[in-house]
Amino acid sequence: MKNIIDTDGLSFKDLFFFNKMITPKIITIVYWISLILIAISGLVIIFSSLFLFRYSFGTGLMGIISGILTIIVGSVFTRIGYELISILFNINKNIEKLASNKSIDNKNP
Repeated sequence: MKNIIDTDGLSFKDLFFFNKMITPKIITIVYWISLILIAISGLVIIFSSLFLFRYSFGTGLMGIISGILTIIVGSVFTRIGYELISILFNINKNIEKLASNKSIDNKNP
């Protein structure tokens, strides 16, 4: 089975100093946990709105619609947010590569 988090090359020292970034390694797990929590909250809204039908049909219907919208909109915006974070770390990685290539080029005239 493929490892979800690649921990090769990480030491305990990396937790306290910022020589290596740990966030890109755990962002996938945090994303899936966020999606699960969004789905649970949307389902709670939907099921709790079923009890509102005894008071008013419109209120119950709005609860169901808001639960569905919570799941859809929450999932989309969560994906966008985590993609933006991921893009920032990819930019950082590419800048590190450029800096290391430039330092190697400066050493070898």
